[in-house]
Amino acid sequence: MLAGRVPPVVSRRLAVAIALLVVGTVADVWSTYLAISTGGFVEGSPVGRTFITWLGPLRGMLVTKALGMAVIGIPIAVAGGSRRLVATLMCAGVGGLSLLVAGRNLLLVAGYWP
Repeated sequence: MLAGRVPPVVSRRLAVAIALLVVGTVADVWSTYLAISTGGFVEGSPVGRTFITWLGPLRGMLVTKALGMAVIGIPIAVAGGSRRLVATLMCAGVGGLSLLVAGRNLLLVAGYWP
């Protein structure tokens, strides 16, 4: 290591994964509220539907995302992945899925999703 240089605390991949998680979560929450306001919203996941019913839309979606992160992260950790790898894949996985769900919600609002 060069003198005077501080090692990066968060790798670029992890930073991008965290950004994807934040953007995906915001897009999912926003598009879900938009779909709910049109009256035609149906939660695609039975687990998500249960948490949204119990906790309300925002808290239910956040708990579902946390559960999704555990479902992604635990097998990777058990397989011997580093903490950084586990965190990167958890954030990227849930962020990517959230963006897909946001896209589905927009298609639902536009009338292109059955």
